Amino acid sequence: MENKNEKVTLWTCQRNIVLNTIKEKGIYHVKKEFIEKKYREVAKIFLEPYGWFINKAEKILPKPKGAEYPIWLSEDPKYVGCYEDSVILKIEVDSDKVILFDREKWNRILNLSYVPKDNKDLEEYKNKLKEQGIYDETEVYMKNFYPFLKSKVKKSWDRLFDDKIVLSQSRQAALWEIQKDWVVEVINPR
Repeated sequence: MENKNEKVTLWTCQRNIVLNTIKEKGIYHVKKEFIEKKYREVAKIFLEPYGWFINKAEKILPKPKGAEYPIWLSEDPKYVGCYEDSVILKIEVDSDKVILFDREKWNRILNLSYVPKDNKDLEEYKNKLKEQGIYDETEVYMKNFYPFLKSKVKKSWDRLFDDKIVLSQSRQAALWEIQKDWVVEVINPR
């Protein structure tokens, strides 16, 4: 996290219903049911790493009342894809309200993959998979045949919050809520 009094500028794509909720209620929180509705049959795959993230992130920045799941944002607007019936929100928030982390590490976690310490560690891990005849890294996590490797993968996820381990220069962010006064611009990408 950054120094407490600094502002951080972040970007996120949200459906119009989220913007309307912020306008009407002054605050928005993500509920589990929203994720299940959005991702439908693949929701279970997302809920696994999301649940892990929540467990770890709550120890860094406790959830406020009403929050269930994090809201995903980016430090760089070029990484914010937007879809139909959605807007891009430019957010300015105190740095003590945000959790920042390496985008590539988070993508590896979302793909249920190993987060390496460095390139050498990644090569050693890939060689271990080859030795066991595993050519699709997600099999380690998705199948019950590799409990030791699955444990190693899950333990590696703790590196998400280790700023000494860098896989990319791009950072992603998580907020537990979006408050109305944090929204400084609404961009309609259409």
